[in-house]
Amino acid sequence: MENKISGPTFKLAEGLAKLHYADLPQEVIEKTKLLLLDYIGYTLFACEKEDFAEMIMSLIRDLGGNPEATVLGYGIRTSVLLASFANGAMGHMTELDDTHIGTASHPGDSIIPAALALGERKKITGKDLLLALVAGYEADLRIGEAVQPTHVRRGFHSSATINTFGAAISSGKVLDFNAQQMAGVMGLAGLQAAGCFYYLTEKLTMPKDFNTGRAAMSGVLSALLIAKGFQAGKTVLENDMGFCKLYADPSQIKLDRISYKIGELFKIMEMGHKFYSSCRHIHAAIDATLKLMKEHEIAVEYITKINAKIYKTGAIAVDDPEPWLRDAQYGTRFSAQFNIALAILEGEDGISKLLIHDCQKEKLNDLKIRALMKKIVVIHDEELDKNYGKARSTIIDIETKYGNYTCRVDHPKGDPENPGSYEELVIKFKTLSRNVLDTATQDQVIATVNQLEKAKDINILVGLLVKK
Repeated sequence: MENKISGPTFKLAEGLAKLHYADLPQEVIEKTKLLLLDYIGYTLFACEKEDFAEMIMSLIRDLGGNPEATVLGYGIRTSVLLASFANGAMGHMTELDDTHIGTASHPGDSIIPAALALGERKKITGKDLLLALVAGYEADLRIGEAVQPTHVRRGFHSSATINTFGAAISSGKVLDFNAQQMAGVMGLAGLQAAGCFYYLTEKLTMPKDFNTGRAAMSGVLSALLIAKGFQAGKTVLENDMGFCKLYADPSQIKLDRISYKIGELFKIMEMGHKFYSSCRHIHAAIDATLKLMKEHEIAVEYITKINAKIYKTGAIAVDDPEPWLRDAQYGTRFSAQFNIALAILEGEDGISKLLIHDCQKEKLNDLKIRALMKKIVVIHDEELDKNYGKARSTIIDIETKYGNYTCRVDHPKGDPENPGSYEELVIKFKTLSRNVLDTATQDQVIATVNQLEKAKDINILVGLLVKK
């Protein structure tokens, strides 16, 4: 007998099951291609550069696995579960991933590797991949907005929790699930949605990368089990003992957001891109600092104090006056003080060097940077909290012996309200993938992604994403 449940979970499942490639507006298709190209670049950047990436590869070599899917960059083929985990973790490692303000998440880190792994195994078309990605983002962002902001305030890492749903849905779409199966795959994803921010207080960052990899792997596992007939229920989002009411303040959850205008309003268009290798909560501070230094030509020797006013969530995450106590690879990425000091002393070129050179340790030990950092104070500005969820409002006040300068940035570069250009994203891709792909292959990847809807088998793309 057909299940007659028609709550938010099933409405979302039904809407995404009915979604076809022909339903996607051209702007949504082009945005999805950009997110995919961006993901490929920042994931390849982690290859052989990040300690955790090397640990994962060592584990995969130990475990083996059926050669079903490729670990990007390394070129090793393993099971879809291990490949999705590795590619999901690597996507989050270098703090250059996609970003969404309303959910405080980086969906592509889990959604894309899940769809790629299963898609490679099934040899799906480019159109099928694009459709799966759109569906995954829709589920991820809608569920995320239903539980924010109290979800993250409770200490949950949304790129781990809600990404599990996005990865499950993208996997389900690859397997061409119907509405009943889509509801079930969300139910099983809800059982696995996990990940918290405890590691921030311990100055650890590898756990955050584990979270996105595990979310990708959990999404794939959910879909594979549902395809075998696993029964997981169809009310995981609205149930009194389900995800939303357990993972957020029940009085503030927004279940109506979950299926609102599904198939008409595409949340993927709200996605942003990063242009600096640091936590997104720092980017507005970098933009404001660069603007002040450029417009006023402030002499560094006359600076007496710098106040970085940030909303609570951001201030907690990036207030780190001693980033050298972390691993050098990560220390530069989670310290507002470091990035502001570097922006003042070396401008945009200095910030960009973190994308090209292995200079993190050198910069952390730079005595000029350390001296300037002592003048920088991160302040939780309660007034800015009112805007969080819609903007990443940050105010930089630079006090000098001869006057004070202030700049407020609500939308850092890469947000939909302040987007970078296509050309800039191509440059970012080429910069990040240069140590893995030669120039000719880079051009092939760009051309293949740009014409992905014409690909009869996504293995054409995946085959290019290995070290030459």
